[in-house]
Amino acid sequence: MRDFKTTVLRDARRIVGSPEDFVDDPAQFAAAWAAMKAGRGQGFNPARLSPQHLVDRPEPEPIEQTLLRTGQKIRDVIQEKNIPVRRRHVA
Repeated sequence: MRDFKTTVLRDARRIVGSPEDFVDDPAQFAAAWAAMKAGRGQGFNPARLSPQHLVDRPEPEPIEQTLLRTGQKIRDVIQEKNIPVRRRHVA
């Protein structure tokens, strides 16, 4: 039983420690926060939890944006021209 509690608290700390990764799933973030509070023996009022939409989402770097657009364009051209792709990881 202790291992389960340790695992739950470790996962909760990971989620609460990086809220930007879970901004699209506020229920999971709230559940992790509640688990952390319960692990400390404290009460939890979800109304006091600040909205996750206030967390800044990290913007991709300009080079990452260019690589994403280029990759998508290549995949679109391959699909449009019905070019057979020999490997799954290409483009």
